[in-house]
Amino acid sequence: MTDQIDFLKAALRKKQSELARGIRSHSAELSVGEGEHDVLDQMQNMIRRDESVAFLDVLTRTLADVDASLLAMNEGSYGMCADCGEPIATKRLLAIPWASHCIRCQEAIDHGNHGYAAVPRWDEAA
Repeated sequence: MTDQIDFLKAALRKKQSELARGIRSHSAELSVGEGEHDVLDQMQNMIRRDESVAFLDVLTRTLADVDASLLAMNEGSYGMCADCGEPIATKRLLAIPWASHCIRCQEAIDHGNHGYAAVPRWDEAA
């Protein structure tokens, strides 16, 4: 298990560096051009900036998840679902080392049922 944690910690640190580089490089695309006189050029530049902002938002949120995972490793809570408290499957952590939810809770979040993930479904009762 220690080997897996070391592997996952290295993967998280690599992802952390990759995300930080991406944030730095895409931040440069947010500059506002003053010399644009053509309305079409202005609109295209605004669209590019909006796309960059959206992409930076994704990178920033993923970086926060990676940082939280590294902190959880140091605290000893890594690999536990943030909602239901159950262990996150090793297969999931190997695929997405910064995952903070088990598959079941993540599916509930994705389907807009956040907060109800720990409640058994009707077909699982009994």
